[in-house]
Amino acid sequence: MITVCHYECESCNRYFGQDSKYEQHLVQSPSHHYCKPCRREFVSARAMQAHLNQSEKHMACRWCHTPVGNLRLHNEQHHQQCPRCKIWYSDLKALKNHCLDDHSDVYCAPCRTLFTQPNNMIMHLRSSTHQPKNAKCPHDACGKTFVSPSALIAHFEAGTCASGVELEDVDEYFGHHIDRQQLFVKKELIYAQRTWKIPSNHHGPLQCPLCKKLFDHAGQIAFHLKSPRHKNYGRKPYTCPSERCGHATFYSLSSLLLHRETRTCEMGYRYELPKLLDRLYGIISQL
Repeated sequence: MITVCHYECESCNRYFGQDSKYEQHLVQSPSHHYCKPCRREFVSARAMQAHLNQSEKHMACRWCHTPVGNLRLHNEQHHQQCPRCKIWYSDLKALKNHCLDDHSDVYCAPCRTLFTQPNNMIMHLRSSTHQPKNAKCPHDACGKTFVSPSALIAHFEAGTCASGVELEDVDEYFGHHIDRQQLFVKKELIYAQRTWKIPSNHHGPLQCPLCKKLFDHAGQIAFHLKSPRHKNYGRKPYTCPSERCGHATFYSLSSLLLHRETRTCEMGYRYELPKLLDRLYGIISQL
């Protein structure tokens, strides 16, 4: 007996002997966007989603093939939605495949995390979640490890190292004693840490005298005033020698290093900077 195929799917180059089989193919195939109640095919998933949202007669799940009272609630309970496209998918696997195809620049597949910006994705991939901690603190009493030189320098600037090194020390060592050619820092913009008098009996919010930001507690404003943004009178002593980024300037050495680690600017003096950092590590190791 010879089976006659009356139904052809041109895009898939397949033939079907029954209308029901052909329709089943349209419903189940990821290559098609087919509305079964309307017997209508759409050019994209977005177009079909817009169609489904327009009428209550589509209160039937396209994957479960059952009528539902509230399609949105049903999808939230049983299916997955892309937060960027707002399109629903049958399960996590389908959503993951979609993200890999359409959002690969902002989607981390191992973590199943979708980021808002490509730079956030880059920062995530450079974090301790994905990178080994190869940068070890040179001070014997500390020994902490970090994923990058910028993270190690930030450790010093925050005053969390057992060596006692703080932001002022990093500025002093690097700006006045290490980078004597001023390849990455302008030493005339390095200032000593100022001492601010914060009234202990003050009631109400405390205002920063430099940026006018308000704080609820004396400890908060004291920490704020020691930040790189205010330490050098609001000036940015550190600079990137690359012309591509316009010789970008920074409040701290760690910010400069982070910029060099994450941007695609020319790595001017790429060999000098590690040597200068090694000298800084040598000084700290002897404290």
